[in-house]
Amino acid sequence: MSLLGIDVGTTGCKAVVFDAAGRPLATARREYALANPHEGFWELDPEQVWQQVLSAIREITAIAGANVTALAISALGEAVLPVDRDGVPLAGGAISADLRAAAEIDELRDNLGAATIYAITGQPATAYYSLPKMMWWRRNAPDLYAHTYKFACFGDYVLMRLGLESTIDATMAARTLAYDINRNDWSEVMLEAAGIDADKLPTVVVSGSSIGRLGRRGAALTGLSADVEVVAGGFDQACAALAAGVVAEGSGFYGLGTTEALALAMRHPNPALSRLNVAVIPHAVPGVLLGMSGSQTGGRLLRWCRDELCAEERLAATARGIDAYDLMLAGLTADPGPLMILPHFAGSGSLDSDADALGAILGLSFDTRRADIVKAVLEGVTYEQALSLLHLDAEGVSPARLAVVGGGARSDLWMQIKADIIGRPLVRQEIFDASCLGAALLAGIATGVYASPQAAVDAVKRPASVFKPDERRHALHQRRLAAYGRLHADLAELNALLRATTVA
Repeated sequence: MSLLGIDVGTTGCKAVVFDAAGRPLATARREYALANPHEGFWELDPEQVWQQVLSAIREITAIAGANVTALAISALGEAVLPVDRDGVPLAGGAISADLRAAAEIDELRDNLGAATIYAITGQPATAYYSLPKMMWWRRNAPDLYAHTYKFACFGDYVLMRLGLESTIDATMAARTLAYDINRNDWSEVMLEAAGIDADKLPTVVVSGSSIGRLGRRGAALTGLSADVEVVAGGFDQACAALAAGVVAEGSGFYGLGTTEALALAMRHPNPALSRLNVAVIPHAVPGVLLGMSGSQTGGRLLRWCRDELCAEERLAATARGIDAYDLMLAGLTADPGPLMILPHFAGSGSLDSDADALGAILGLSFDTRRADIVKAVLEGVTYEQALSLLHLDAEGVSPARLAVVGGGARSDLWMQIKADIIGRPLVRQEIFDASCLGAALLAGIATGVYASPQAAVDAVKRPASVFKPDERRHALHQRRLAAYGRLHADLAELNALLRATTVA
């Protein structure tokens, strides 16, 4: 008996088979590219994503597929695409960083008000979400809208390609801006204001509920048994939170993936969170909510640095058969670097909630090296989260310790830098495929492998490493954090000018 967790992310996918103790038995990873067809447009090619997901599943099936009894999918939030009745995509999948729908979110805010939108959906009214993108297609591609069977997020898209009914779990539905977190169903108010037909959205189910058997079509595509139970998974951050053991009220986690996210488990919404633009979604754990704060940058900014600035390291790493990131970080120390980055390369984080924000690299001189920019990336994306934690602290709703998961947590250096900046212990869970594990745990809960979410958490072996802040470095970073907190406002006028005078 084993459980398959599949994670469909922003820049790649993973498929991992786990045993009941959460130990990986087989792992496959694939990457895919983001497309930028027009200024402000960021898309995934759904067909490429599907083929890479399928390739990853087939790879692990060849190793451990015969023992897989259940599977579930975790996926990136907000990304959405129109599909026909067979699940075939009709357009590229617009991710959260895609800001084509600025006019549409303005229309929703004008019609309903940001406070009403937050009260219904638990989400700040920004163009990151799926609903304004659906509006954009309806307005700019009416024929496409007419031929759309469903607007799918990537988890339910993969399910449809496997031959299952169009189904979305509540954690993912909540990231669309079309879901009422109070009624636990699609919001008639939001859909009417957006002009989107409710029948173009998938059926909402609870994370961890059974969807059905994989069936002959899915078995033929994947090599898995037709009897494999398919279970509703969740938003990748909710799955990662479950894998990290964040199920009790007041516990929290810090996810270091393509984007960065802070999540706090709670039983009831806190009104203070709306002032901080903290999104509230259903957790994958029944009866628990997750308060989510984060940014569009994280590993994605480090990847940009690798691809645009570190060609030498990439070539050397290829020749030596190692990871380019290892060479990029080689020789760096935990001491504060000479530069500061404002990592608003895809709009700002939760606090400012400014989709038009631009990034900046400050402190450049002829002495600047590529390594200094890499160091500034490591620090800058962390300053963004440290600022959120300061405001959450002021409201009395942030945890004293954070469980840390995600690919970025592999780096001891980055973990120490983050602890020094944030100023509290960071507990690295030695689970680097946390979203896959969380999805697999949901599959196990649905099929009786675990009696409850807490039993699943207790069953998984989680070796952990604790990174404690260095007092001297923390004091230095505190001075910088105060300056960092002013950068968005200080650069707003310049950024507006740059946007207004840029020729597309």
